[in-house]
Amino acid sequence: MACKNDMGPCGFTLVELMIALVVGLVAIGAVYAVYTVHQREYRNQQFRLAVQQELRGALVIFEQQIRLAGYDPEDSGLFGITDVRRYDLARNQEDPGGQPAIFYTVDLDENGDPDPRNNYRNREHCNFRIHEAPGTRRRYFAWDNGAGRNPVAENIQAMGLAFGVDQDGDGRLDTWNGGDHPIWAVDADNDNRLDTHLDTDNNGIIDEDDDVTGDLRITSGDGGRIDPPIAPAKIRAVRVWLLAVSPSPLKGHVDQGTYVVGDRIVKPAGDGFVRRRAQSTIIGRNL
Repeated sequence: MACKNDMGPCGFTLVELMIALVVGLVAIGAVYAVYTVHQREYRNQQFRLAVQQELRGALVIFEQQIRLAGYDPEDSGLFGITDVRRYDLARNQEDPGGQPAIFYTVDLDENGDPDPRNNYRNREHCNFRIHEAPGTRRRYFAWDNGAGRNPVAENIQAMGLAFGVDQDGDGRLDTWNGGDHPIWAVDADNDNRLDTHLDTDNNGIIDEDDDVTGDLRITSGDGGRIDPPIAPAKIRAVRVWLLAVSPSPLKGHVDQGTYVVGDRIVKPAGDGFVRRRAQSTIIGRNL
């Protein structure tokens, strides 16, 4: 402390200065720690919000377009969903181990005649698929409207699709084994025919319990075999799942969730990426 003598104030002692310095450093450290925590939480929230926004935007566009699928003002019967196979993430070719896709046609010029494909460049032939960027291997959800591939949402890790059908033409979705719940079918062997029902326990929910064999995929071996298979022309409704992932892992975040994405069960094994899943069921207005 300050003191007085014949020479005037003598100031602070060395011990007092050291104590003040330590107290100051502790205070600064506490403030910095709080700031760091808030910054990390803000960044984490921004990542989660970005993932959620990607999903929301992708679903809006998908729902709009699938409701347009099969638009056929001339009642030609030539428009609708045409292809439900799995495709390679990078190339325009079928791949049983790839991601599901949906191809559909729309009579935009209202002449009742589907125009030629012209090497994927015709606006009456559209599709939704997951693509993987070369080099970075980051995946994105893409809509090809016949005039080129349009990225709809980034960092979409997986897509699942299942289809409701009306085989007898009574205007209602067919149910599984005559029960209360609709058939939700997929093409498991990639021959463009629906051969597997996903709600194998017929409780109205497609979940991990439907994977009876525990191989992380719902197949006909789990009890949902459809025989004979159903052609895409009978599709009247589409159920879609999208799984989005943050562009990089978050410090301190551990994802131990289980995500059902169509006929696939995704288990991240506790990594640091943030994942969000969204799903929607669309009744086709023109199918």
